[in-house]
Amino acid sequence: MRWVACFLGLLILATGCVLEDKPVDPGSDGGIDAGMCDPPCTDATPVCNANTECVECTADDRGYCAKNMLVCKIETSECVECVASSDCNDPGASRCDTSLNQCDACESNEDCMGIEGLSVCDAGTCVQCTPATEPEKCSGTSCDPATLTCTETILASRETCQRCVSDSECKEAGNRCVAMTYQDKPYPDARTGFCLKTFTMGDPCQQPYFVPLLGRESLSGPPVANFCGIDEANVTCLAVLALLNNVECLSGDDSECPESGLCRDFIDGLAENRCTYRCDDPLQCKKPPVAGSTCGDSGFCGG
Repeated sequence: MRWVACFLGLLILATGCVLEDKPVDPGSDGGIDAGMCDPPCTDATPVCNANTECVECTADDRGYCAKNMLVCKIETSECVECVASSDCNDPGASRCDTSLNQCDACESNEDCMGIEGLSVCDAGTCVQCTPATEPEKCSGTSCDPATLTCTETILASRETCQRCVSDSECKEAGNRCVAMTYQDKPYPDARTGFCLKTFTMGDPCQQPYFVPLLGRESLSGPPVANFCGIDEANVTCLAVLALLNNVECLSGDDSECPESGLCRDFIDGLAENRCTYRCDDPLQCKKPPVAGSTCGDSGFCGG
């Protein structure tokens, strides 16, 4: 009986050895699991897809594209600049050209929907407003035609000779926003204008805006027109308004008055220490018979 037990023991041991050495079934994929590429994927194409191909990205792995500030085009597993306009966040290139997968200039307001606060397409760039969209986009304030942004200036709130950046800010009928100079330099700068009245032969200028400024275009653009202005070589609108508003300069010093302004006593004691300005004709001063309507030998309004 001892030999039987020994034989059975050898049989069991032999069977165990066969089972232990049995090769693994390779299956239909040849022994490579899906998504496991051989050789491993490189930096240029770091993602192994379900077909064991090295690509730039897949729907489940877009990290390589994101690292390079690109998006994944799922159909081709490529990193591209855009697949939709929502991928484009540059105001000057807000539209996705899907034929090239590149961001390009806007063609309509819809192309600007992804640019926060800049929903208007103007000449290929997304902006906040244009003069044409001012009522819709600026809620009662003006649109600066130079910067195409909404200002804080209420529409039709600027009187003649007050500062402005747009025609729509001027209150008086026929007034437009005109860039002006002082001593042959833009005043106060090239982007700021003053509300001035246009004139024709049948609608002449009135004091104190009696100096014609011919053939000028407003800051809002065409058409060119003629305007009732001031002597820009010697006077600023701010000085004119100081005279019209009877601004005092109690110290007697010109520095208390706006640029180009003079602190003077008017003739016959009608006013003392008042801001005024140079003149060479009474028509450049206040309408008579009030103080400041004369232009005497002293060469200032009120003299």
